Amino acid sequence: MGPKTLAATAEPSGLDVLGSPGRAQAPRVAATEASPLDFDQVYETHFDFVWRSLRLLGVRLELVEDATQDTFSVVSRQLAQFEGRSSVRTWLFAILQRVAANHRRTQRRKLRQLEPLVEAVVSKDPTPHAHAEAAEVIEVIQSYCNLLDPERRAVFVLALLEELPATEVAQALGIPVNTVYSRVRSLREGLSRALAEHEAKRG
Repeated sequence: MGPKTLAATAEPSGLDVLGSPGRAQAPRVAATEASPLDFDQVYETHFDFVWRSLRLLGVRLELVEDATQDTFSVVSRQLAQFEGRSSVRTWLFAILQRVAANHRRTQRRKLRQLEPLVEAVVSKDPTPHAHAEAAEVIEVIQSYCNLLDPERRAVFVLALLEELPATEVAQALGIPVNTVYSRVRSLREGLSRALAEHEAKRG
């Protein structure tokens, strides 16, 4: 069972705890002959994917909004160059990986533990028990992801969280398919251990 499935079992229907806190107004960029994609559509469809991927790739919570806008600024400039040789998500991921790396380089070498994703998307008001359980699951996922190196974080986001096919993950990251399978297996086992330890602590 992957982290998306685990999170889904803990959260109430309709609550996307891995989603973004809200969209800023997107700059308007028209489609071109070179690329039939419309920027507004790309922004609307993939904003949440970009936001949570940047977060899981190590961009701090207070910087993730800026990083998301930086990503879409690059997208707006490069949209005409998109030729459809990969999916839009893997193309976006290649861009946001570079943005995330740039933002991480500006952060202090030793960071305090990242705030869990749920802080940005779940109200601080008293919430039902199901919301609390979902928050705990997401915190475990975030903490586990914080311990991964950049290469494994990328596989975690694309393969386990976004559930992209191994062939597409391999193409996006420039690694063999067998390496993807091996890392997915290792990541799944590691996450299962982290979740089991969390359950044990809860008693």
